Amino acid sequence: MLICFTTYSCPSWTPQEIARFARAQQYDAVELRSMNGGIVPPDLSAAQRREIKQIFAEAGVPIVCVGTSARFASPDPAERARNEELVLPYLEMAAEWGASLVRVFGGSYEGNQPGPALFDRVAESLARLAPRAAQFGVRLALETHDAFSRGEYVAEVLRRVRHPNLGACWDILHPVRSGEEPTYTFNVLREFLIHTHMKDARRGAEGRWEATLFGEGELPIGTILGLLKSIAYRGPLSLEWEGKGEPGPARVLEHYSRKIREYLQST
Repeated sequence: MLICFTTYSCPSWTPQEIARFARAQQYDAVELRSMNGGIVPPDLSAAQRREIKQIFAEAGVPIVCVGTSARFASPDPAERARNEELVLPYLEMAAEWGASLVRVFGGSYEGNQPGPALFDRVAESLARLAPRAAQFGVRLALETHDAFSRGEYVAEVLRRVRHPNLGACWDILHPVRSGEEPTYTFNVLREFLIHTHMKDARRGAEGRWEATLFGEGELPIGTILGLLKSIAYRGPLSLEWEGKGEPGPARVLEHYSRKIREYLQST
């Protein structure tokens, strides 16, 4: 398994800061989502792409995944088409940077309900994108997020497509927030798992989930890692820190680098 973090966890950092930190904390790789105070844009110039590639190569830190904001739940075909087009430059960037994964969302829209119509819309978009991903040697990872927070909904989409360049990103918190037990989520996604977003949280006031340092919340981390080990999972274990304020990203990411190794040794 690859110990890494998504740069959504440290959005203000520059590529140089990200690469130096990842190397110093002995991370296996990084997932590029944010940098320089914003989301990685789809329109980076060729020179900017080369610079980013050089920064991480010189640090000896691979880029394993590129995160996008693309989502395909809208009933408007034109909106879905725009999101499909949005993915294409990220596929190209991922290939240039040696990243094997590009993360996408199913998404949500006001008033949507899970069911065949919603699953079909997302599946249709992914079916069009999967061959393009294959041309770049990249796989698309559909995350358990938004209207697709439950693993069973992601699985419903992926069963409709079944393409080797398409799989699931298991965000381990969102299914729990949606009422799924981790073992159930794992079992419905196990054949599709290519990426995992790690985090921890606890229920606070009024039942709202609040981010915690890894291992200090309510999620059954040991159980989840044991399930992944049971299928010889070799993909990323990418920390996604969604907390605000203190502790800052450096403290959170330092803690995760140490704590995830302790879990892996004891699980």
